[in-house]
Amino acid sequence: MRERDIIRRLIAHAEGGPLPRGATRQMHIASDEDLLILAFVRMGGESRPWGIAFGHPGEDPEILAVPEGRNRDLVARMCSTFAPALLRHLRTPGFVGLPPVEEEELGPLRQVWLPNGSHADMLHHLAFAYTFTRWGADAEATLNPLGRAAGWLFREAQRPGQQHVITATGALRTSYTFPAQSTRLEHLGFLLAWLDPELAPGERLAAAGEAEALAVSTTLDPVLERTRIEDPLDDWHDARNEGDAPRERANASAITRVLEEELGRRYRLTAQAISHLRADARHTNRGVARLVDSALTEQWHGHTRRELLHVDGDDGPPFTPSPETDLDPAAAGARYMEHLASASLFESLLLHDDEELQDEAIARGDGFRGTIAGIRPRPVGRWIRSVLTIENADPGPLRLREGSWVCVIGSPESRGTILAVRAESDGRRTFEVELQQQSTPSVGSEIGFVESSDHHLSRRKSNLIWSNEEPGSWLTHARTDE
Repeated sequence: MRERDIIRRLIAHAEGGPLPRGATRQMHIASDEDLLILAFVRMGGESRPWGIAFGHPGEDPEILAVPEGRNRDLVARMCSTFAPALLRHLRTPGFVGLPPVEEEELGPLRQVWLPNGSHADMLHHLAFAYTFTRWGADAEATLNPLGRAAGWLFREAQRPGQQHVITATGALRTSYTFPAQSTRLEHLGFLLAWLDPELAPGERLAAAGEAEALAVSTTLDPVLERTRIEDPLDDWHDARNEGDAPRERANASAITRVLEEELGRRYRLTAQAISHLRADARHTNRGVARLVDSALTEQWHGHTRRELLHVDGDDGPPFTPSPETDLDPAAAGARYMEHLASASLFESLLLHDDEELQDEAIARGDGFRGTIAGIRPRPVGRWIRSVLTIENADPGPLRLREGSWVCVIGSPESRGTILAVRAESDGRRTFEVELQQQSTPSVGSEIGFVESSDHHLSRRKSNLIWSNEEPGSWLTHARTDE
């Protein structure tokens, strides 16, 4: 945790409530029809879902559940029933009437919101279970596409700056600083209790503690599972073995009612978090639109285009990433460089429209502000570039060095290079920055610089990794039996 985060958390504790983080909203929130809320519960020790709740904000959820979460046939049938809803939401070819056939046809962005990170992990479990399953007649028609979609959503959820898979706890932590330990910030009910406007500051801590007592992860409270489900489940097994259909249905209904209560509460908490974020008076950061475009590009290349090939089938099945490992060194290397590019772009885009993020960047040494003390021309080939001499009267930590690429705060297209950094005898710090453009501010004006994004270099490296003629290609293209 950084020093500024500690200070903000202490201030929030003193004021008795969360503090807004940043001057802008740093994520996209889709419209109701383009936003799917998804919640899971699973039996203790099991990876597959015991029940699923899904729907759009403002609507009652559709809830699916099975009496026995360890019965893979029952769970597979439940997932097969759920699959079309998720695949239609993502506009997956084969599940919508007019699927997108070009990247430009994908919009608007379709989001999946989940209560917290444990529910996002369930996407990985679904990918493990169904990407390559051959169970029943529905495997190729619904379960395999479900596994591939869940796998892509889980991989996308790990990419910095992605806008497709949003956990409600992550969105709230991005928007607010809470006066609580980090280990408690994955509980959605806990966070929402702190944000309750009807509670006085002194009442929020007690309310948050009460909310925290109710589980919101994918695993049920063991006490609830033991007291309300264990006996009906045992009786369900007995009735099933004895062929007593009415008793089997009665016990299944009793189990389903408990699961519906738990799933419904997780669903409603997620919807409440979305409503709270939508009511935030802060404007959406201008950089978010670029992140949305990047997310649609990633969806096209990572999911939709491949699904078109699955539907077409003329050239055989396309490459499907394994849920276990990359299996392809070139794909692994390219994805790593894409993540580096996304991280660099994410930080750079949001910073220029948010003064608080700018202050944080300067505080950790990734930028500086100062007064322009002089401007001189510097010939570079056929070009004449401007060199600014900037005096920083209040220097702080600095990670930038001579040769670092920087850009003007608020104007990311105005890039430059640090030519010199000098520490003066009076404690000031002087920078010389060469700008790549002709127009410059006047002497005496204030200006700030932060580290420039190098996402374009990482994306270029990602593309070069696929070539077997580049240096180092023996690492990514050699056969395993060579």
